[in-house]
Amino acid sequence: MRTNTFLIACAAATAMAVTAACSDTSNSNETAAPLVPLSERYTLSSPDSIPEGVAFDPKERMFYATSLQGGGIVRIDAEGRESVFHPADNRALVGGTKVDAERRLLWACAQQVDGGDSRVWLFDLNTAELTMEFFLGAIFANGACNDLVLDSAGIAYVTDPANPNIYRLDAATGTGAIFATDPRFTDITGLSLGLNGIDITADGSALIVAKFALPTLFRVSLPDGDTIATVALSGDTLPSPDGLAMLAGDLYAVSGSSVSRVRPNEDFSAGQVVNVPQISGLSTATVAESGLYVIKSEVVNFVLMLPLEIPFEIFRVDLDAFGP
Repeated sequence: MRTNTFLIACAAATAMAVTAACSDTSNSNETAAPLVPLSERYTLSSPDSIPEGVAFDPKERMFYATSLQGGGIVRIDAEGRESVFHPADNRALVGGTKVDAERRLLWACAQQVDGGDSRVWLFDLNTAELTMEFFLGAIFANGACNDLVLDSAGIAYVTDPANPNIYRLDAATGTGAIFATDPRFTDITGLSLGLNGIDITADGSALIVAKFALPTLFRVSLPDGDTIATVALSGDTLPSPDGLAMLAGDLYAVSGSSVSRVRPNEDFSAGQVVNVPQISGLSTATVAESGLYVIKSEVVNFVLMLPLEIPFEIFRVDLDAFGP
């Protein structure tokens, strides 16, 4: 791991709120209403938001969807009711996002903020207040953010699609650093199509990182990032991967019109790929109550200025389609 550390976070308020555990004041004689099961599909109301990122808050049972166009964030409850979490103020293109349910934070990648740099924003889930932002350009010149993952301690690991870096951000100290860098991470297209999705293995021993072009998965050791290896893939050909999500020991890689299951060996040095076609326009996925939900965002058509195939939606993937 690179040891250079920079104080790069600015608090948006005089102090970050600390969420305390609350005692249960409910009447023990009352029977709680049964939870509404999550739906198979949630349709988003906007016709043009380009909802690139999706995350799920297991405490409040809320999905969060970001937007590349307008920079807003909406939340959708289990019954499909949609509300504005962060208004579309046209300040940034907001992409990859993750929920820290324990610390009540929403992390989001913000690109071209106010027409300039890339940052990582932290929102208080209870108040929707922007409480902190990390300036990635303070870590690496023209640093960018595509996606991120959180470990059990609340540390974020961030992929840079334009530069060959993974960043480590610590909200508790407001510091960030280059966690890992490697020539194999380099964007060979010049179009910011390098590192993309990222997740953590089930045992917490490594990051699994996707490179969009050429399609590759890397295993990056934790906690130090000193060992970086290409994951040897067999089975179906892995399409260019966007978002990643771990579920029940398997890795799921989302591509534009398919989802691939990567079933790893014991140390995730290798994996067997099964690819299942889906509707087009997908970008990433999140795990919600033992299900895998993907978001239809139309990012490719947006970038290529082609007609958008709407509605945008979040839907559950049929895991049985991947076979045993």
